[in-house]
Order: sequence, then structure tokens, then C-alpha cells
Amino acid sequence: MKKTTHTTETEINPVDIFVGQKLRDFREKVGWTLSDLADKVGVSHQQIHKYEQGLTKISASMLYKLTTIFKTTSNCFFEGFNPEAFQDKEIKTDDLISLETKGHINLLLIEDNPADEFLVRKVLESAKYQFDIYCLHEGDEVLDFLRHKISLTSFSRPDIILLDLNLPKVNGLSILRALKQDRDLQGIPVLVLTSSLSKMDMVNAYKNYASGYIIKSFEFEIFEKNLLMALNYWVETVVFPEQA
Repeated sequence: MKKTTHTTETEINPVDIFVGQKLRDFREKVGWTLSDLADKVGVSHQQIHKYEQGLTKISASMLYKLTTIFKTTSNCFFEGFNPEAFQDKEIKTDDLISLETKGHINLLLIEDNPADEFLVRKVLESAKYQFDIYCLHEGDEVLDFLRHKISLTSFSRPDIILLDLNLPKVNGLSILRALKQDRDLQGIPVLVLTSSLSKMDMVNAYKNYASGYIIKSFEFEIFEKNLLMALNYWVETVVFPEQA
């Protein structure tokens, strides 16, 4: 999962920032995504993002590729650069977002049905990322677990929570509401994973800031596809802060 990380505080080269902004302008002018441009020059979309943020210097060979792709000259990337505009700005790497992909994804599954827990675990076996899974089966365990009031495992803070709605003792909507009212926990994405077809349940889930509402399909292939699509979005696409 992509997260904000803090690195050693170093200054960013103003020229790299300016050239990166020019690159972004060229890309957006032709309507390309980061991935579109990355495919054309043979690097990752994360690398293109680093170029555009000025985090990585664009080499001469890469600049040549870019000028060829955009049918322009290298001078166009530097036109209008004013060193004085950057003199009073202190841009530090710890003020910028890192797009490094997390190797292990901590996933908390809140599910009381053993069969559904088995299916989720089976789906995640086919995921391209490694998920470390911990499952809680009763609603009243969740907040105590996340607030470290009980110590059943060394499992660290979850990156994503999968939440069933129909749980014993405390229902899923109550858990969701409590999570989103807790300042220390509200930043964790909570995906509701439920068999409920109730429109009211769905509306209430989103009113309480659920990050998604996934209906459990009786067909495994559809269940697998929907769950992996949702998880891949949170692992690959979005960026959110790492908790202290």
C-alpha cells in the first residue's frame, strides 16, 4: 500500500521541480495518465510521478525520449525557469509523498461466518500482494483490539479493514460508526463486505464513511473479482498517511 513516509530531510533541486512541472503540463495537455506515459518510455508510473514532483532528476537519455514523444525540444522543458522564484522556498523531501509500495498489507477481517472467512482467505491467496490477515469474529472485540486493550497477537495496525454487517453482540454499522469517530482509527479504510442487499444498509454504510460496499456473491468467481478489484484500488491507486 502506498503510504506517506518520512525520509532524511534534504533539499530538492529547483530545476528538477520546474522540469517536472513542465513534464506534467505536456502529459496533461495530450490527455495521458501517468501509466500511459510510463508505458511509452519504459518505466513505472511511480517513476513518472517522481519526475513530475522533482523527486528524481530526469537523465539526458530520458529527456531525449520525452522530447521525441512530445515532439518538442529539450529547451522547452527549461523555458521560463527563474531561479529567483525558488530562492525563498525550502522544499524538503519529508514534505512530499513517497509512492513506494508496501510489501505486506495488514488486513483485519471482521467476520463471524467461518465459510466466508475461508473464502476471503482463498481469494487473497491469488492476490499479487501479500496480505497478512487477522480475523475477529465478534463485534465487541474490534475496538478493544484496535486500541490495544487486549493483546492476542503481534498483528500490527491494519492497513485495510473488511467488515461484515451482521455480527453478534455489536453489529457492523455500530462498529463502523465508532471507528470513524475515533481520531486515531478513522483514517483506516473500512470496506463493508456483506450479503445484505438492503439499500438502507448501503446508504447507512456510506453515511458513516465506509470506503466501499461489496456484496458477497454466491458465485466464487464474481466474489473473487469484486474483492480483488476493491483491494487493488486501495493498495495500488490511492495514497494516504502512515499512522505514527
